[in-house]
Amino acid sequence: MNDIAMEFLADLIREILTEDEDGIAPLVRSAGEEILIDRIEKKFIEKGFTSAQFASFDHVLGRELNDYLNSHFFKALSDRLNLFMYLPKTPFIWHITSGPHHGFDAYIIIYKWNRDRLYLLKSVYIEKRETALKNRQSDLQNDNSAKAQNEKDLISKQLKEIENLKTKIDELLAEGYNPVLDDGVGKNIAPLQEKGIIAYDVLNKKQLEKYLNADW
Repeated sequence: MNDIAMEFLADLIREILTEDEDGIAPLVRSAGEEILIDRIEKKFIEKGFTSAQFASFDHVLGRELNDYLNSHFFKALSDRLNLFMYLPKTPFIWHITSGPHHGFDAYIIIYKWNRDRLYLLKSVYIEKRETALKNRQSDLQNDNSAKAQNEKDLISKQLKEIENLKTKIDELLAEGYNPVLDDGVGKNIAPLQEKGIIAYDVLNKKQLEKYLNADW
């Protein structure tokens, strides 16, 4: 049941990202676009399911949907698409992340992924998220309640993650990262995995080394 639910969810997300102009869907709020979980709910309704059926999808997945999207889907999809033992996994949806504090998270689809999309991710989505977090940090500046202190601590960690993510993206661009669909998943995802900005290691150590050094 969990496998069927994951495959159904993968089809929905593929459809959402294919319909999206740039193939990027943020998982976090205040990143300039409607977050993925809200789009999924709309897609459920569009396909004739009820709000109650959407609400019960957590039970079918075996965990809360937002947690599944943030922490489990990308690995589950990658493992599901491990079709050949000695070849790399071939996920068509990638989870780009700043880290465990979820400063920034987004899904992208490989069919629309290129150098310009990476630059767009940084200059629009990540910048808007960073600005929103800084504004919230400013709003909380004089609030010394325990709840506010906890939120301020989290925002501080998220902003540090985002700064680190922006640095890594700048490094990728400076190094000439230019993904081309025909080159395949391995070559295109290897530089992102090396920088630690995808949520799960799709390539094993030997595969990573091979594709980082590929000149074809």
